[in-house]
Amino acid sequence: MSGLRTLVRGAALLGLLGLMLLTTTARHDDVFLDGRIYFVDADCYSRMTRVAHLLAAPWQSIRHHDFENFPAGVATHTTIPMDAAIALLATVLRPFSPQSLDLAGAWISPLLGLATLLALWLWSTRERLRGRHAMLFLLAVSPILVQAFRLGRPDHQSLLLLLLAVGLAAEWNLWRGAGRRTALVWGAAWGLALWTSLYEPLVLFALLLPLRFAALRRAAATKTWGLAWVAALVVFGAGVAFDGWRVSAPAPEVAAFFPAWSRQIGELASLPPWSAQFPAWLGWFGVLTPALLAFALFRRATPQRPLILGTLVLVLATFALTCWQIRWGCYLALAVAMAVPFAWNVLPGRLLPAGLFVVGLWPVAAAWDTLLDPGGEAQQLRLERRAELPQLRAIAAEVRGPFLAPWWLSPPVAYWSGQPGVTGSSHESLPGIVDAARFYLATDWADAQSLLTRRGVRFVLADDPGRVLGTAAQLVGGQPSPQMVGAVLSATPASVPPWLRPAAGTPFFRLYEVIP
Repeated sequence: MSGLRTLVRGAALLGLLGLMLLTTTARHDDVFLDGRIYFVDADCYSRMTRVAHLLAAPWQSIRHHDFENFPAGVATHTTIPMDAAIALLATVLRPFSPQSLDLAGAWISPLLGLATLLALWLWSTRERLRGRHAMLFLLAVSPILVQAFRLGRPDHQSLLLLLLAVGLAAEWNLWRGAGRRTALVWGAAWGLALWTSLYEPLVLFALLLPLRFAALRRAAATKTWGLAWVAALVVFGAGVAFDGWRVSAPAPEVAAFFPAWSRQIGELASLPPWSAQFPAWLGWFGVLTPALLAFALFRRATPQRPLILGTLVLVLATFALTCWQIRWGCYLALAVAMAVPFAWNVLPGRLLPAGLFVVGLWPVAAAWDTLLDPGGEAQQLRLERRAELPQLRAIAAEVRGPFLAPWWLSPPVAYWSGQPGVTGSSHESLPGIVDAARFYLATDWADAQSLLTRRGVRFVLADDPGRVLGTAAQLVGGQPSPQMVGAVLSATPASVPPWLRPAAGTPFFRLYEVIP
């Protein structure tokens, strides 16, 4: 009988892993085009440029980006753990493919997603948590989590989700009196997460600290917790020793334009608490889970009360943070998924939980229907992107020196050409982004030439004026007009002055070489 139970559990695990692999690779045709590999965000190309540098000179700490904000570059906040993970995978794939670096970048996040699901399966199975299959199913199908683990998105968010899932699981086990092995896992997970980023992990770490002492009191100051803290400090200290301290105040020229720039970044937008995005991401679990936790908390005294309280506070806190910035949505989804087993204990029998599970996922199913077949304008934009990227890659092959391009195009051009760009996708590149905006909005060619000379630019990329001028005007002000440089370069190349020589062109883009 035990053998049959093991077989069923193994089949269930394989089914969940297969489901997650299916969801995270559902839009593979956006990544694999004409035998080449493309990434889904501009930030991904910046990450991959770092990995290429790391493979060229291993064991280095990349503290300065010379491929953006040329010629000054930027002192980056990005750290090495995600770079190292991609570089390691690329090294493994090198004997099997000439595109091993791109393949590693494409597959790293789905693999980290599978590792996250496997880690939570091991934790929930060992602890015999009720409702664990609902937790794992939500993890595999939540659109916001799938976006974080998506094929072709080598972003450190996927690594953070894995580390935070392990760290939170170890946290809850330590609250229940786990031993030294769990303390070491806790320390390694949180230390590495804080090394990777001092934003989301630091906020969650700071949230759990007072909550832990309030809920556990003296039990939060045992030798086991001391060992956990030592492990975390050792790992994080090693990160600081290798990568340096990556927190600094923004420069005045960055701070001045950051509000306008941030309004153009989708993940920095806010959401109202009643937004339809929440049921699309979480189904009705986003409402049911905290409600059941609150009911369990106030129903009667129980040894699990501190754990239920901590789980509820974590869900509500990440919900509030997501209302503030959409980028917190995947961490909210992780918190809700990991809270499901504790909320499920309130429900009697098996029929009611099964019914709520099916009903709770209905909005997620509707969201997936839209994701797989967006239709209308969304589908048109997707098709345009798939047509644009190969053309942009062809243009990048003609870039043989420092270039100026719209900030959302600069990272892929820098990656493919190996040349530095004036702009970049990070807020640290804002000085270059602002200069590029002023160049495209200029109506005096002498001013435009002066800016290119000051920046040492040899090539200029022109994109659709509707995108370039509108985005530039939102950043630095002004009203787009056909007389502006960005419009002339794209729409009327015959009117371009002779010191800008046409170097290449496609239906979407034009490249000019700057003649001294």
